[in-house]
Amino acid sequence: MAKPPPISGKTLRIALLAILVVAALVALNVLVDWLSNHSPSGTLLSAGAGVLLFWTLLLVAWSQQDRLRGLWNRLGGIADADATPIPAQRLLNLFVISFVVLFVETMLIRYIGSQTRIFAFYKNIPLIGAFLGLGIGCYRGNGGRREALLFLAAVAAIGLFFSLVAQSLGAVLGLSAASASSEQVFGYTLQGGPSLALQVTANLHIGLFCVAVFLALAATFGLLGQILARSFDELPRLRAYTTNILGSLAGLAAFVLVSRLNTPPWIWFIVGLIPMLWWLGRGRALRAGLIIIAVAAAVVAPSMHHTIWSTYQKLVGRPVLNGYQIDISDAFYQVAFDLSPAAVAQYAYNPMPTYDAEFSGIAKLDRVLIVGAGSGNDAAAALRAGSGHVDAVDIDAEIVKLGKEHHPEHPYDDARVTVIVDDARSAFKTLEAGSYDAVIFGMLDSHTQLAASSVRLDNYVFTQESFSAAAHLLRPGGTLSVSAVTATEWHRARYASMLEHACGAPVRQQNFDVRTVYQCQATVADPDPSATGRMLAAPVDDWPFPYLPERGIPTSYLIVIGMLAIASIYWFRRNGVGKVDLTPLNMHMFFLGAAFLLMEVYAINRLALLFGTTWLVSAVSIAAMLVEIVAANLVVGVLRIDLRPYAYIGLAILLLAGWHFGPDIVVGKGETAALAYALFLLSPVFCAGVVFASSFSRTANPGTALGANILGAVLGGWSEYATMATGIRFMALIALGLYLASFIFFLRLNRKSAVAGTARSEAA
Repeated sequence: MAKPPPISGKTLRIALLAILVVAALVALNVLVDWLSNHSPSGTLLSAGAGVLLFWTLLLVAWSQQDRLRGLWNRLGGIADADATPIPAQRLLNLFVISFVVLFVETMLIRYIGSQTRIFAFYKNIPLIGAFLGLGIGCYRGNGGRREALLFLAAVAAIGLFFSLVAQSLGAVLGLSAASASSEQVFGYTLQGGPSLALQVTANLHIGLFCVAVFLALAATFGLLGQILARSFDELPRLRAYTTNILGSLAGLAAFVLVSRLNTPPWIWFIVGLIPMLWWLGRGRALRAGLIIIAVAAAVVAPSMHHTIWSTYQKLVGRPVLNGYQIDISDAFYQVAFDLSPAAVAQYAYNPMPTYDAEFSGIAKLDRVLIVGAGSGNDAAAALRAGSGHVDAVDIDAEIVKLGKEHHPEHPYDDARVTVIVDDARSAFKTLEAGSYDAVIFGMLDSHTQLAASSVRLDNYVFTQESFSAAAHLLRPGGTLSVSAVTATEWHRARYASMLEHACGAPVRQQNFDVRTVYQCQATVADPDPSATGRMLAAPVDDWPFPYLPERGIPTSYLIVIGMLAIASIYWFRRNGVGKVDLTPLNMHMFFLGAAFLLMEVYAINRLALLFGTTWLVSAVSIAAMLVEIVAANLVVGVLRIDLRPYAYIGLAILLLAGWHFGPDIVVGKGETAALAYALFLLSPVFCAGVVFASSFSRTANPGTALGANILGAVLGGWSEYATMATGIRFMALIALGLYLASFIFFLRLNRKSAVAGTARSEAA
């Protein structure tokens, strides 16, 4: 292949212009940040600047699409012709690309969700965009150095956008979410409800933004999908699939490690993108790849104030007057205030009266439990109220660390305070029942989603079962106190009713603007909190959505998902996928993918109740599923008989059993029982792995079959939103229905093979 032409002066001018644009964006971002901290109207200025910048860039890109396409092609032209890899390299080729797929997919899901809070609500969009791109890329196939180089450039562009633009855009998107949905959005209160015009405008704004991000991710991961398909085509089917799973497992383990070490995003980008150099060989392509990776790491490295990427979320801390403010994903979380009597006397008023109100009217405070302890305001209030001992529970050790370093009253340095880093529901199961005079729920409203699930970090904390579990920890006459942002009447009434039934006693409310403190004294324990919650139409562990007024998918979600579905169809047809025959094999693989992703999310939601609503639990659950798939591959490879009919029977039995027996049957019965239930819940994965491995090993076109399977996962991802209406346990039945559809096409596939075999025999 001829070498690409030298870079022209025109290209250099375009590159210089791009550098100037980046510099301007950085300057604008700094200005917006300064305005938001020093101007009363800073939030509006930030939102307006973000919206103006986003649509200006979009219009410029649209008007210059021909030049951008030429520059895109020139970048791809740097790569030399692909050399056919020697056989010894083929397994490594597939392992490396599988590592990159899962690492970068998880990395971008976390980074995008942390930079733009709208994806805490529409959290499936980055995940499904990645699946859509991988599926289409596998259909197209034949990827190599060119696609590897273009992928690096695309990831760098995504990092640039979400580092410099999305933060200033996030404020207006959050307001749009509050305007467009019946869901209660933390931090936004619209008195009297939004007008119809505002709802339509807000939904369109969110939808267009989500579609743009969705298609950008689909295009980016489509490049990886092409390389993945080519790697599969070079190997025997079952061996290739096992290698793919092992590479994915390594990618997931690597991202768990960098997350556990609280590393910043620029580390993630380097770790995730460096393996792509494997595909670039030597020479100009390798040098270009190194430059792009360096740029990608550089554009996500800057941060404002003191930024910490904890295991769960992005924390931003900065000193403010008389305290230290902590934001989560650039949205306000709390201020570590000095609320000591001397400080309050200087203020001439108490700026945060809710903390002292949590302990008002409680006569005995020998032992206190605080969940959602945060930076220490609740613990400081407990000490001021005369508590003998305080157990302070928070899921994020980094928030506690910020409190230790910056809280003016230093409550965590007091010998009477014991810090417990744990999920609240997990702590309820391990702490001694009937041992506390007061159990305090701090401000637990979450800004962060749980991996690939609609459930956010705090959702299981505000269920009827959770309140009843907290009441069981109280001594007779002990006080249960909940502080929450319940800005609407239905939300306040819901919490009051739930606590009244958890305590068996009336609830006292103290309102402080949008914040409310609820208190009750436990008298009798609710014997069946799940039934009580359903009777009250309140959140329960099977329907953990405290911010939805009723069961059902909000119209705003339906509108945005509808826009995304139209975008998906457009992307299918634009890439030629609409012309692919709907063969029995492709449809069989499609429904297997849809059912598997839904079953994966279902298992994560269930296990979160047993082991805590943490990102690590999600990662370990996914890793366990990958290990089961490897085991299924080994079984299929060793036995060499068609086990699919038996595997389908096993799937039906196990999914029905999982639907019937919820995690409540083992809650509080020890770790052994919890682990046994986890194995039972994950056992359908082995059966599904046997079906997939058997079908995949028999296909003549592995890239197309893999593409159909991944595209099916897109359907499974959208189906997960049905939990807002049906509850979590019903997901097992939806997955069973999808597996039934795959079984029907399996029967058609076998019938077609039998007919073909008969025809060959007759011809012979």
